[in-house]
Parts: sequence; structure tokens; C-alpha cells
Amino acid sequence: MRLILLSVLLLFASCRRPSKQLAAMFTPTNQPEIADYTTYLKAGDELLALGNGPSWSLTINSSKNTLRFKSITGDSLNIPVPERQSDSDGSFRFDTPVESGRLKVLFALDSCVDKLSGQRFDYRVEVDLRGKNYLGCGVSLRRVALLQDIWVLTDLQGQPVKTNSSRSEAPRLEISLTEGRVTGTTGCNRLNGSVRADSRLIRFGPLATTKMACAGEGNTTEAKFLTTLLLPLAYQVGEGKLILLQQGKPVAVFKKVD
Repeated sequence: MRLILLSVLLLFASCRRPSKQLAAMFTPTNQPEIADYTTYLKAGDELLALGNGPSWSLTINSSKNTLRFKSITGDSLNIPVPERQSDSDGSFRFDTPVESGRLKVLFALDSCVDKLSGQRFDYRVEVDLRGKNYLGCGVSLRRVALLQDIWVLTDLQGQPVKTNSSRSEAPRLEISLTEGRVTGTTGCNRLNGSVRADSRLIRFGPLATTKMACAGEGNTTEAKFLTTLLLPLAYQVGEGKLILLQQGKPVAVFKKVD
């Protein structure tokens, strides 16, 4: 009799488990490594340059009007941002007097690979501080920062996204690179997980979703949406639109939430 009672209680408990729980996990595979710019994005830095032999770093933050340079050799600067001089090929430079000399910085538009990390950057950077030369690589974080917003999906794998029931909604993502997190919805289930981006690539996952059943087209859209997010993705962002690309072809298009 006790065994029967125990079985009934276990069955009752299992039936009362909530249907909404973060139990469905989705992990990306074959994703490229992406640099972590979290610290610089939190600080509001727009330009970053790094070098080795000796190790050094340079950041430019226009909102705080600050240029910071620091080297392992002891050279350091913390000055207002000098006037930016742009070249016709997309390169730009800074040239300003500093105590006991001058600072000259060149961001040359040229693919640059850091020898230690293997990380690829968009600029080759040369720094001349009081006659000492420093070579390295650099990146502009302005485009990366544009990703930090709320985005609603409008097109998925070449097809417009439609909602056809009171319970259905368009998938959306809220991207926070300063926290390394993405939240949102698949159109039916809640979604959250990790996200990281550099100036070319964005990587989602691992992702977790709730486990509500999705009816009709919502179920198909959810499956395609999650599959797409776990692909190796490039991106284009600007003018209120975010486009995710796989092998150069758009696979998801979002509009910015006003």
C-alpha cells in the first residue's frame, strides 16, 4: 500500500512541473574565435590599438575627450583627443605636441594580425612618442557599438517573417555586448545566452530557451531562427537595420526597435 501511495505522489509531482523552464540548450559548433571587447565597450572607447615587443595599448574615447597610451616600458599619456586627420584611402592620423616632444599616431587601413593572439584587426597602427616607435594593430569599435540595441526580425532565410495568431510575435533580440549577453524571443519562447562581436563577425551561444509548444508556422520559424543564430555569422549594421550573413549571403534581417 505504501509503495502504491509513493508512486501516486511521484506521478502527481511530475505532472505539476512547470512547462516554462530554461531547459532547451543550443550550442554553436565550428565557430571562429572572436575578440572580447567588453571592457573597452563598457568604457565607451571608440578606437583601440594594441602591440607587442614591447607590449603597449592606445585607446581613444571621444565622449570623455581622452587619448590614453600605456607601454610596459613605462611610457604613458593621458591627454585630450587631438584633431583627427583623415586620408582618402580610409586611413587616419593624429599629430600633437606633448611634454618633451610629439605624439604621432597612424591608423592605416590594412588587415593586421596580432602575432601573439592571432587576432585579426582592421588597421595597422604606428605610434611615434617622443621619437620612440611602437607598431601594432587597431580597430574602430563604433560599428560594434551599434549592435547594442533591440532588433526585430523581418526576414529569415530570404522569406518575410509573418505572425498569424494572437500568441505569435516576430522574433526579437536585445544585444548587450557590454555584458556579453543576448535576450529576446524566438517568436514563441523566451531566449537568452551569450554573444560576442568584433568589427566583422558576431557569435551567439550557447543559447537557452523556454519550452512552450509553438503552433503552426511559429514552430517552423523558431527552428530556423535558432539554427541561423548558431551559424558562423558576419554582419552589417547601420541606418536602423541589422543584417546577418553566412558565406556572404543574408540569412536574417532585423529592424531597430524605435
